[in-house]
Amino acid sequence: MQPRLEKLPSFRPDVLAWAANSDGDLVPWAVVELKTGQLKQPELVLPSLARSRDIMGTVDHYAVINGRWFKADRGVRSLEPVDGPTPPEYGAQGLLTDDELATSLLVQRLWFEASRLRDSGVRVGDAFPAGAALAETEQSYIELPDGGLLPVRPNVLWRAKRAALIEFASRGSSESSSHPAITSAVAALVEQRVAGTVLDPFCGTGSFLWAVLDRTARLEIPARFVGYEINPRLASLAAGIGHGAPLPVTIDEADAFGTEFVRADVIITAPPLRVRSRDHETLLDGSRTSDGDVVAVDKSLRALKAGGRAVFHVASWFTSSDRFASYRTFLANEFHVAALIGLPRGAMAGTGATSVLMTIDKKDPAQTFVAQLGEDWENQLEPEGAALNAALEFINPAATRRGLGQP
Repeated sequence: MQPRLEKLPSFRPDVLAWAANSDGDLVPWAVVELKTGQLKQPELVLPSLARSRDIMGTVDHYAVINGRWFKADRGVRSLEPVDGPTPPEYGAQGLLTDDELATSLLVQRLWFEASRLRDSGVRVGDAFPAGAALAETEQSYIELPDGGLLPVRPNVLWRAKRAALIEFASRGSSESSSHPAITSAVAALVEQRVAGTVLDPFCGTGSFLWAVLDRTARLEIPARFVGYEINPRLASLAAGIGHGAPLPVTIDEADAFGTEFVRADVIITAPPLRVRSRDHETLLDGSRTSDGDVVAVDKSLRALKAGGRAVFHVASWFTSSDRFASYRTFLANEFHVAALIGLPRGAMAGTGATSVLMTIDKKDPAQTFVAQLGEDWENQLEPEGAALNAALEFINPAATRRGLGQP
């Protein structure tokens, strides 16, 4: 098994072995180049071994040529025959502290679980693998393909779980994990209001929650994070990530349409598209409907505390369809619809629909920031992107930025 490492974009040794350093951390320790056939000068592999040393800081460097072992000297200038690899100085057991390797190992585990699901008849595009891939454990470790357990520094595992889910989702068509540019923008839009309770009632794998939580923890803002998710696999995955989070997290396996929401200071969510609630719901404006698009927004605003902020990633039809016109008028008259940022196709995961980032404050009505982004929407929503910063200045005119929107 050889995990993919981004630090080696165009160069991969045949074997990269990890071992403990003097601090007990796992680091790249040895490289092996494998050659077969006629190779009159074993020294021809030295440039490749030296490059491995320069890129990764490896200690031991080997060539195996037609089954014969050679070891390079410390300067990687010559080779001498050896019986096999030298045991690492500090042993092979250590604590994994490399984010990239941890992420790669978890991605491999996710794809292994996905393949197992597919073999059992489950269409992988419908859901992520079972939560066992990122299960909660008393100790921080990653399960390897051979069943072994690799200890991981807790904060590394927390970041790697999030990164692995993002990478896994990016290779499929899942609607359950939002685009990184969207999650980053959502975190920036709520940055001035983060405190108390942060809720995502349709959390999927928790991408919105983790984007806000990570930055909140860095700024040492006291807050707790709550998510509801109806899909058992997704709820289990989200709970597995939340277990290692630096702030309190509660993930409930629940149908948000049938659940009484916890009162929240901040709500961040991407409600499911074109679903219907079990029963007709009475909305804040007195009308009744089972249309999930409007019920999701209405239930969220009911749970939002006075002065709180909600950011929704909704399909564009919510802001343009005639069937929602009266409810939109109600929102404009009773809340501060602070920002509407239109997005092109491709910004909403798992669908070809155009979409909108809608920011609503639970306070008196005021003017609305409106923008329609084009194909460069990802650049516009970067921490220093023009559209995002214009929106932040508009909705937080007197605020000193906490830096939550910064990477």
